[in-house]
Amino acid sequence: MSAVWIVFLKEMREILRDRRTLIAIGFAALATPIVLFVISQVSTRTASQAYTAGYSGDIPSGLDILFSSTGLNLVKVDDPAAAAKQQVDIGIAFTASGVDEYYDPTRQSAQIADVRLQTILSRYGAAKIAAALRQKGVDPSVLNPLPVTVHPLSSPARAASNSFLSFFLPYILITMSLTGGLSAALDTSAGERERKTLESLLLTPAPRSHVLIGKILAVTTISLTAALAAIISMLVALSQLEFGGSRNGALSVSLSPLAAVVMVWLAVLLAASFSCLTVALGTLARNFRQGQAYATPLYFITIFPASIILFIPDFNPNLGYYLIPILNAVLVLRDAIIHDSVAWGALAVTTVSLALTGGLCFYAALRLFTREALLVRS
Repeated sequence: MSAVWIVFLKEMREILRDRRTLIAIGFAALATPIVLFVISQVSTRTASQAYTAGYSGDIPSGLDILFSSTGLNLVKVDDPAAAAKQQVDIGIAFTASGVDEYYDPTRQSAQIADVRLQTILSRYGAAKIAAALRQKGVDPSVLNPLPVTVHPLSSPARAASNSFLSFFLPYILITMSLTGGLSAALDTSAGERERKTLESLLLTPAPRSHVLIGKILAVTTISLTAALAAIISMLVALSQLEFGGSRNGALSVSLSPLAAVVMVWLAVLLAASFSCLTVALGTLARNFRQGQAYATPLYFITIFPASIILFIPDFNPNLGYYLIPILNAVLVLRDAIIHDSVAWGALAVTTVSLALTGGLCFYAALRLFTREALLVRS
């Protein structure tokens, strides 16, 4: 195995000389905190921002206090419907028969103002009804004959942070496992062919299987480093940022020890599988640009499974779904984050599936490496 070690060190030296690889790792470590900072600023601003409600008519007594406490500033206008199109976030007409509301559903500010208005009116209505019943000597509790006491089985803040992590963490793990080592994989295969250095390497006494293993180990190391750098930077950023204006909510965002172990194990499997796949594609390509063209569809293939968490958050698959590469990693990591537990059968199937996928890609790359046409084809 000395040949494997020699090739590994040689590839690591060449990869670390490549600016594209270093930029990819640096981008992985810096891009995630920047994105999270923008998200935190937007969420904080949305939660604390005051919106404007243009109104006409006479405001019922006491209702103006609720408006100011809920972040809706009242502005007198002549035509609430016309003002709600651009001048204010929402229009309100107080009439003798009730309240007429005007808002544009295509505007996000109008949607938020509408939710706040409905909250204000429901509170005001409940308070007026309770006061009227008390005046007549009736207990207001008759309006709620079956009171419900809610007992959350876990902290709502913790559940929200786990939900946040269950979407972002698998997405970053998968994308960075692919993109972190992609440049290195293409450079060590298609790039070497383009530079006319692959032929001299394959003509050495070292078995071609050892040469290939050394290359894949180097690419896997870079890919794993990029993925873990992105995830660690994300977790550090989450511990420092404020979301929704709540400092306590930001502090609750953390990764349990079990989820961290599962994440690292999946990162190793994904990095090895993607490395075998991208080296095989790079070996098939005649030059670096063609290798990039071959690898482009992988971006769409990797994004789709991670999107399932966003669009189907309560997706409960049977064991057969864990045979699907990439999707199985997303599902296992999601369960480890949300439930702080692992279905060992699902993890075993996922491990076998990803290992088999990597093995097939390695076999394909080895077949290409053992073809003599690889030496002469240009």
